[in-house]
Amino acid sequence: MDAFSFGIMPDDGKPLELIDRADWEKEIEAAKADEMKLDGERVPISLMVELPFWLMIPDCEITVSHEKTLILAGIKGNYAEVSAGNTFYDSHVSVWYIGPADELKSGNIPPCVTEIKYPIYRHMKTVILFKPEALKEAIDIYLDREEDKSLNRNRKIRRINRSHQYFCSLSFAYIPFLNNLITSYRSTSYDPFAFEVSEWDVPIWFAEYKGELIRIGLMPYWDKDDYPDIGKIGKSERSKFYATSQEDVQVEANEDITPGKLELLDALSLYHRGRFGDAVRSAVTAIEVALESQLIKLLKEKGYSDEEADRRLFETRNSFHDRIEDYEKVSQKRLPSPIISMIPYINGVRLKSELGWVRKLRHKVVHEGIRVDIFSQGLMQRAIETMTWLYRWLSSEDYDKEDNRNFTFFNGLHGRIILPFDYTETGVFIKKHEYKDAEIKTSDQLIFNQYIATISKYPCDVELFTKMSLNHLCIDCTDAPPDLADDPILRETFHIHRNRWKSLVFCLDFDKLLDTSTISQVALRSLAHMQSAGADWGSLCIINHQRQCPIELREVEESIPDDVDKIARECGITLITAPDLSLLILGSAFYKWDIDAIKDLLFLPGRQGLIPPAYHKIGIFLRFYPQHSVMSVELTNGEIIKVGDTLGIRLATRYYEELIESLEIDRISVKVATGPCKVGIKTKLGKNKIDVGQVVFIRTS
Repeated sequence: MDAFSFGIMPDDGKPLELIDRADWEKEIEAAKADEMKLDGERVPISLMVELPFWLMIPDCEITVSHEKTLILAGIKGNYAEVSAGNTFYDSHVSVWYIGPADELKSGNIPPCVTEIKYPIYRHMKTVILFKPEALKEAIDIYLDREEDKSLNRNRKIRRINRSHQYFCSLSFAYIPFLNNLITSYRSTSYDPFAFEVSEWDVPIWFAEYKGELIRIGLMPYWDKDDYPDIGKIGKSERSKFYATSQEDVQVEANEDITPGKLELLDALSLYHRGRFGDAVRSAVTAIEVALESQLIKLLKEKGYSDEEADRRLFETRNSFHDRIEDYEKVSQKRLPSPIISMIPYINGVRLKSELGWVRKLRHKVVHEGIRVDIFSQGLMQRAIETMTWLYRWLSSEDYDKEDNRNFTFFNGLHGRIILPFDYTETGVFIKKHEYKDAEIKTSDQLIFNQYIATISKYPCDVELFTKMSLNHLCIDCTDAPPDLADDPILRETFHIHRNRWKSLVFCLDFDKLLDTSTISQVALRSLAHMQSAGADWGSLCIINHQRQCPIELREVEESIPDDVDKIARECGITLITAPDLSLLILGSAFYKWDIDAIKDLLFLPGRQGLIPPAYHKIGIFLRFYPQHSVMSVELTNGEIIKVGDTLGIRLATRYYEELIESLEIDRISVKVATGPCKVGIKTKLGKNKIDVGQVVFIRTS
């Protein structure tokens, strides 16, 4: 895919060769075999880039540095390029020659130019020339890309991709040297037309090796000479990409732009142009402008005069934090709770904390003069994206599929530098990503680990745990109003609207057992809400206590006292501990338990979650016989267990299921056992997995 997104492969209408699932392992091994040896032979090359302006200085060489590396940069003010054919492309894809313009004028024309039937000459602005060493294998792959007929199409694309990624990373690594040179020139000349550059300003580089040019495109946006399009990779039937419609633009043209939106749009553009410091300034300004505008609007809707609204804003002029709190109080909306996403690094993001660090960065940029360098693209993308989400929340702008579609497309046109690099005393070296195969995890595995960590690591994050649990159960929830400082009673965190069910969700997180005082506060808040919103509201308490103990050491049966459970039942409050709920969620994921049955538990009064809806309690574990891998279970009076049943046991961190293959009573093999009795059950569990007194179940559904 990268080969096409970087514009290397021609669109010849041929589809990519599909790889059969049975051949995946073989293809992966082939991909590993095709990896370039980044510590292989290196040869001298010329690395050239044209600036978008002139450096008004005689041709010369200047020594510039970055970190440990010191290099020589050649300044060429009289270079020209020659393109093949009768059309000039912005992408410079048809350039065959770059060199001194005087040689072309004098008739000393290189052979590669004389071969061109319709050459196009163009004088260039200042060209900067570096003389690094490059990996010979990467050069050979690029130069032999058309001649090598022994490779299948997929493998050829893969190899060209890697060559291109190498040269992209090498060129990108030289941008700091370029900016060092430009800054030194600006400092001595005060030239107002020169500026620091990013990959947006210098998107096309060239490497020259033995008279052969290698074109290097750092940003796919500038690789496109035709109108941007979409479609199946390798197919000729592609369609133009339209980011919006005539109707939407016409509507917007007839309205005043929302306060702060222009600053936000500037932030997006500045980010993609690599002007990260300016992007941060504009993004924070967008939030501040939007917040003030929305607060004034709300105050006027509540009957405040212009003078009263201005006076209230004046009170928070020196404290952005106080203004946010005032907005939450007036609007009765708190800044969004943790974001739930299928993308691990987005999952759990809180816009309030994101705003905090972005504002601190803005302060450093504005008041301390720090420069955000070009290697901070990932960090800056996060800053701009989260501030965009916050702005749209403040302005009540809804996301739709078109937003995600546009976001994906535009970011694809920005591109990414794939390979890392080192600056050493002997030069710039491209290197592999340093990770072990065991550390590579899928998105699902990373999110699973995030979920477990919410309550298993300190500090706990019960709010995120609750939202992830409800999301897994397909229960929509909305953020509850903010917890106001002058509100004496306990406040809920979320509201649930599920068909006929309406419920307040309390995330109770403390280092003690739930007591009657706390549950009484929950009951008071529930009663107050029902009186104002209607009697059909219930309450759900997600309880995370005993935080000083690891999950495997926490009390299970006795973790909610009987008197607390009694109050909850009488007041229509559901109680479930975070460990109980997490085990239900994991059971539904691993053993395909009925999610609807688990959902229903969350709307039943009293304590829930001790027994999964898929299980029936039959007894308790007594002891383990390691020499025979047999567990002894005391069956409750009247309970029946038989060979072929699915046994269930609650372990410290998960439920365990196993098909019963043999039963024994007094060392005699039986097919069925009826309590009360002690029965031996063959198991694959180890000795240290089960505690004495552990409840034993059989699966009923």
